[in-house]
Amino acid sequence: MRHGAMQLQNRLAGTDSAVPVQPRSQGWTWAMRLFGLALLAFLLLRLDLRQVAALLRQADPLPVLLALALIVPLIWLKTVRWQIILAAQGIRYGGRSALLAYFGSLFVGFLTPGRLGEFVKAFHVQRECGVSGALAFAGVLADRLFDLLALLVTGALALLALSSLAATDALGLAAALVLLVVPFLLFLNPAVYGWVQRRAQRWRRFGERLFGAQGWLTEVRHSLRRLSPLALTASLLLTALAYGVYYGQCYLLALALGLPASFLTVTYAVALGSLITLLPISISGLGTREAVMIAYLGAAGVTSEAALGFSLLVFFTFYLGGGLIGLVAWLLKPAPWSQLRRTQAMREP
Repeated sequence: MRHGAMQLQNRLAGTDSAVPVQPRSQGWTWAMRLFGLALLAFLLLRLDLRQVAALLRQADPLPVLLALALIVPLIWLKTVRWQIILAAQGIRYGGRSALLAYFGSLFVGFLTPGRLGEFVKAFHVQRECGVSGALAFAGVLADRLFDLLALLVTGALALLALSSLAATDALGLAAALVLLVVPFLLFLNPAVYGWVQRRAQRWRRFGERLFGAQGWLTEVRHSLRRLSPLALTASLLLTALAYGVYYGQCYLLALALGLPASFLTVTYAVALGSLITLLPISISGLGTREAVMIAYLGAAGVTSEAALGFSLLVFFTFYLGGGLIGLVAWLLKPAPWSQLRRTQAMREP
C-alpha cells in the first residue's frame, strides 16, 4: 500500500503520475485471493455435495423470487442515503443517475475483486458533477462507512449471542459499542485529527494524500461533519431500514431451504459472513463466507450441508441476481472501463 492512495487519487483526478505496479505484488495479491477458493474447495470435498444439491433443488421458489425482487428497494434505500451525503458535500446528483450508478457498481464489483465496484459511483459523480476525484470518492467512502457500522454492530451482537451469561453479554455489548463509537468520535474531533495530521507529515507524500488538506481521509471527515443532525439521523435510519430488508431477504432464503434457524440466528450468521468478505483473501467472498456460516449455523444446530447450501443461495441471489440487474444499469449508464482497470492495478498492495 506504499503508493496506493497517491496513485488512486491521481487517477481519480485524471493525472497520470502513478507508479507502475510490480508483477510480484500482483501475484501475491492474487495468491491471497485464491485462498478463499481453496477454502471453498476444501469444504466441498469434505461435505456431501449430493445432499447440498438436493437441498437447493427442493428450495421453495416463491421466497427466492421475493428475495430477488427486494434487491431493488434495498439498493434504492442505499442510493437515497448516498444522495444525502452528496448533498451535504454540496453535490446535487439526480435520483435516476444515482440509482443506475449504484446498480452499475454491483455489476463491476461482481466481475472484479477487491471492492472495485465502489469506484464506479465516484467516477460518475466526478464526471457528471464536475467535482474532484478525491471529493467524489470521499462521498462513496462515507456512504460505505454506514454499511460497515451496521455490519460491525450486528457482528458484535452475533458474537455475544454465543455467550450464555447475560451479565457478560451486557458488558461485552457495551465494550463493543465503545470500541465502535469512540474511534469514530475521535476521527471527527478537530484536536485529535489535527494531532494525527501533524504525525502523518512524517509519511511524506503518502501521509499528505491521506491526511493533507485535500487528502482522502480529510475529505471523508469533512463529508461526515457536513451532515446536519437531521441528515445524519436520516442516514442512520436509512441504513437500519436497508439492513432490515437485507436480513429479511436472507431469512426468506433460509425459509426457502427449510433451515431450522430463527431470524436472529440467520441475521447474525449473514452479518459475520459479510464482515469476513471485506478481507482481501477471496473473490466475492467465496469460501470465507461459507466457512463462517457453517461454523455459526452449526452452533445453532444446522447441518454443514444445509449451511453451505444457504450460503451458496445467498451468493447466487445477491451476487449473481444483483449483478444481472447491475448489468442492465451498466448498459444504460456505462463507466470508463479503462480507468477502472487502471484503478484495479493501483489498488494492489
